Amino acid sequence: MGHERGARAASPTALGRGGEVADDLSRSMLAFVTADTRREILKIALPVSLESTVQLSLGFINQVIVGVLGTATIAAVGLANNVLFIGILCLNTLGAGCAILASRARGRGDEAAVRRIVSFFTGFASVLALALALPLGLGAMPFLRLLGADLEITTIGGPYLSLVALSLPLVTLSVVSSAAFRSMGKARIPMLVTIPTIALIPLLSWLLVFPLGMGVVGAAVAALLAQGLRAALLLGLLFASRWGLRWAWPGLAQVRPLLAQAVPLVLPLFITEMVFSGGVFLFALLFERLGTQELAVFQIVSNLEMVFITASAGLHYAATVLVAQAIGRADSSGVWGVSRLIWRMGLISAAIFGLAFALFAFLLSLLYPNTTPQVQQWAFWAVLLNALFQPIKVSNFIFFGILASGGDTRFLLFSDFATVFLLGLPLAWLLAFPLGLGLWGIFLGRLLGEEILRIAMFLWRYRGGQWFRLDRGAKALATD
Repeated sequence: MGHERGARAASPTALGRGGEVADDLSRSMLAFVTADTRREILKIALPVSLESTVQLSLGFINQVIVGVLGTATIAAVGLANNVLFIGILCLNTLGAGCAILASRARGRGDEAAVRRIVSFFTGFASVLALALALPLGLGAMPFLRLLGADLEITTIGGPYLSLVALSLPLVTLSVVSSAAFRSMGKARIPMLVTIPTIALIPLLSWLLVFPLGMGVVGAAVAALLAQGLRAALLLGLLFASRWGLRWAWPGLAQVRPLLAQAVPLVLPLFITEMVFSGGVFLFALLFERLGTQELAVFQIVSNLEMVFITASAGLHYAATVLVAQAIGRADSSGVWGVSRLIWRMGLISAAIFGLAFALFAFLLSLLYPNTTPQVQQWAFWAVLLNALFQPIKVSNFIFFGILASGGDTRFLLFSDFATVFLLGLPLAWLLAFPLGLGLWGIFLGRLLGEEILRIAMFLWRYRGGQWFRLDRGAKALATD
């Protein structure tokens, strides 16, 4: 891949001046890149944000449908989904790796490499996801018991998890296919496929849960059917339509250099997501230790927040693709200009959707009428607290994509380990239990220990300029 830690793709003078030159480059290039680059950003960001927001909104509606079955069901399904969330986040790194490498290849004009990269990631992702899904599906109830869930939570969540785990390969294939389309500048295709297919989930869920009387298992079957249709359509459009590309599995001589690029990029991201999602799950276990009501509050707030924070998700994907393309074509000024512009757009987006998130706190009693008044009151104030941190959370989301595009994945791994395990979880436990703040201690520990430290680390790394290096081969190609 040609990226080395501690090196920077700039002039010798820039290497000596560090973050100061990053500011100079950003100011001098911003006016140049704003008009054209903003269009490129919005071309990717708007379809992805719309797709992600609708997808999360429909998931939230599905949670409301399942929530009619009671507080224990909300907690059980939420815990099972947190287990699945770990697998999805980890396997999503294959989509990120595909997008970054394909975007770099596209930036340097190597369309044959784009086809090989997309084909390789599609095949590898399907095998790996299936290998993770089968053991989880077959051992769902013992796994939940191993995690310390009580009998009621295990009885409800086990059958649900055993079925919904089978959707893991389908979701992974959809993620990789969508990443391929976005790297080719066709972000509207996955949006047009995902929105109608995912819209089937709450419709099928209501039908299977209530008229057909399948209960919480019906919600799992609905998710499995919709995700299967989505994956089939995306794969068909990617490899068997005029909007996609030709399948081109790399030969033996091409696999080694491809692995040499993919493994150093994807493996740290994979471990990073294990650390992050494992931390999310451990936070959920802290809430579960406080009680079923506290766990239900955590699930309600987390699912509602995801609807609004993913409204800015398109900027994360735009950063991943466009920064990688600038690196691929050896455009150092473009790297700084587009990354700064995306961050500024992200702050505006976070302020708007953070306010919308806060306003939804006043609708919780309508959305969750069968929860206790205590759950509704706690969730109300927890939503307002988390809404205040939306600009910081969105900034972290965007900077993660920027640094990953530069190949700085080992720093991302270190930052997640430090923020989650060295500060976030210990602080949450200390505030919640020894100091007696309960669920507020966990929320505060996560926000202060994770988000504040993470943004400080990301800004320091970004301004230092040591997070990317231009590929020498790409630079030579660009000057020929």
